[in-house]
Amino acid sequence: MPDCDLCQAIDPNVGDCTLQRHLHAGQQRVLAANEHAAAVPTIGAFVPGYLLVVPTTHVLSLGQLSNNELEEVEDLARDVAERLHHIYRRPILSFEYGLNLPAARRIGHGHLHILPSTADLGEWITRRVPGHEIASYTQVPRGTDTSYIAVRDQTGTLTCYPIPNDAFPRIRLREVVARLDPQTEDTAWDWEAHPFPELMRATVDDLTTLKAPGRPSTAYRVGAHR
Repeated sequence: MPDCDLCQAIDPNVGDCTLQRHLHAGQQRVLAANEHAAAVPTIGAFVPGYLLVVPTTHVLSLGQLSNNELEEVEDLARDVAERLHHIYRRPILSFEYGLNLPAARRIGHGHLHILPSTADLGEWITRRVPGHEIASYTQVPRGTDTSYIAVRDQTGTLTCYPIPNDAFPRIRLREVVARLDPQTEDTAWDWEAHPFPELMRATVDDLTTLKAPGRPSTAYRVGAHR
């Protein structure tokens, strides 16, 4: 998928792409990888340490991957979460909107958001949408006839919320997280309007530079990076 920004972002053979243009020259964008997934900083990183875990297979949602691919995605996400917690000493939240309606997506490549945050996204969604605890991503809806939201909260509990493909109004998870996290400005959620390149670059530096355990990122001043 040569026109897919995320396919290009995780391809080591691509020298120039949308993501790379937000980083300093020479900064690496793939911060961790295995055979079936890669972790990259996200455009719109409203906190340092905000990453996307992206499958190498181009699919609309993680649920469309094979079991083996999903296990690799989860393994990488687990490793990344441990690394983020070690660096930032904050609880780690991950989530995906497994939206299986191509016309409704701004990015047509499924991906998992993972970031240091105290936002109680799971509790917020549970008050609005029925959900159930699952053991792994292999238990999310696997067909294209429905969508889902999956949240792994700060305790490690993974919850799935099945949602119709054409649900309206659609929940914007980044907006909810930004509003729930007291260290993030409410309007910071829109990655197109607020790409936060400085925090993206700080994220790369934090994850590629040896840091003393528990040392906080010096770049964590959200309002100062507009």
